[in-house]
Amino acid sequence: MDLIQITKAAVGHLTPEILLLIGGTLVMCASVLTGKPLRQDLHTERNNFAVASLLCLLAAMAVRYWQGVPTVSDEDIGLFRFDASALAAERLTFLGGLILILMSWSTAPKGRLAEYYGCLLIILAAIPIVGASNDLVSMFLGLELVSIPTYILLGIVKSDNSGAEATLKYFLLSAFASCFFLLGISYLYGFCGSTNLSVIQGSFGEGKRLMALGLLLAICGLSFRITAVPFHFYAPDVFEGTSVTMAGAMSYLPKVAGFVALIRLIGAGTLSPGASAVVIPVLLGCAALTMCVGNLLALAQNNLRRMMAYSSVAHTGYLLLAFVALIRQDASPGVMFSYLAAYAAMTLGLFACLGEIEAAGGKSHLIGDLAGMFQRRPAASIGLTVALISLIGLPFTAGFWAKFMVFVGTVADRRVDSISMLMGALMAINAVIAAGYYWRILSTIYSKSESNVPLRVFRPSLFFAYTICTVLTILWFFVPSAM
Repeated sequence: MDLIQITKAAVGHLTPEILLLIGGTLVMCASVLTGKPLRQDLHTERNNFAVASLLCLLAAMAVRYWQGVPTVSDEDIGLFRFDASALAAERLTFLGGLILILMSWSTAPKGRLAEYYGCLLIILAAIPIVGASNDLVSMFLGLELVSIPTYILLGIVKSDNSGAEATLKYFLLSAFASCFFLLGISYLYGFCGSTNLSVIQGSFGEGKRLMALGLLLAICGLSFRITAVPFHFYAPDVFEGTSVTMAGAMSYLPKVAGFVALIRLIGAGTLSPGASAVVIPVLLGCAALTMCVGNLLALAQNNLRRMMAYSSVAHTGYLLLAFVALIRQDASPGVMFSYLAAYAAMTLGLFACLGEIEAAGGKSHLIGDLAGMFQRRPAASIGLTVALISLIGLPFTAGFWAKFMVFVGTVADRRVDSISMLMGALMAINAVIAAGYYWRILSTIYSKSESNVPLRVFRPSLFFAYTICTVLTILWFFVPSAM
């Protein structure tokens, strides 16, 4: 295929993302038309922007369904590669986007609705672009297209001191991480003479130290997005300083972008023995530290937002173990994508429940704020229960299969060694530690409280959001192949 045909094919396959980019831009421009003289009442304005954003997302999903699974052979690719991994990244993004739009329906910042939904749609368009990248340039542009709208969202959802602090920390550290990533990919380009990822992965076999150094620097840059230790320390402050919905978005969307970028950058089983000897020990050490630091610090928290931030860090450790198994065994990335799907349902479902509690007049900043919540808000409490049980990894929830598949992939390496068994044991120990602080939240929800005043304010969008998450969490246990 020549360049024109490749470009036409890429535009055709990226039609859903192009629709989201156009829709996000138009929604953002609508802020000009909703100035004070023409501004409607807040309820109507919320409905209009939420419906417009939801229609954009549904249109993108309908186009992908109509197009079917992309079929582009490896020799016919340019800046993008449309394969099963690209499709899985797109599906994960659309799933999270649907839930987040429902959560935002009642929680988006008044007066900034156009900017909020516009930036959210642009992020939802950017992550599949990262997932389909076959070139360092398209990957970097996609990652920045995720980061820049995120700065804006963090800045507009809360304008108090804590919100400003969260925005500034994320902005400065994200820029710092981007420098790491750019330095790494510059080494890869200098060594290979090409920005095409297929060419770069084909050069891994030469096993040069400069190649390994470039990979390590690029991994450092992506570690910020997935909240891996030691690039995790912004997470608790950002989660605490932003809104419930944005905390849910920050726990999921950057993680998807970071892990699909890792899959694209390194691939499955493409590392040479020399590069593997450098990269895999670093990834295993990072996974071990991320699991232990995340769970131990979460165990010491009373602030619910900070606890969930450290919980997000711990789940990154489990996902890094799945990624190492993917590299070493030349396996399918399906285990990672299944884990991310389960993580979306249980984490976004939990934040949707907390959002409904706050929208109804309750509090959810401290664990003690949830005391007696089952008597005050039964539906949200049931949703929280299912999400927490899934986060623990107990049966009858998607979290059980997600953790089980990662554990099996870690210890069932065809070249089983003591390190694999040690990492499997460490994951099991961390799962037990995590069960401790998740169980503390569960016991608080069903404890007795002096305040038993029912929270009767009803927010349909938040109810639908956590209902979808609860149903998927249970359904995927019985049909794990659907994750």
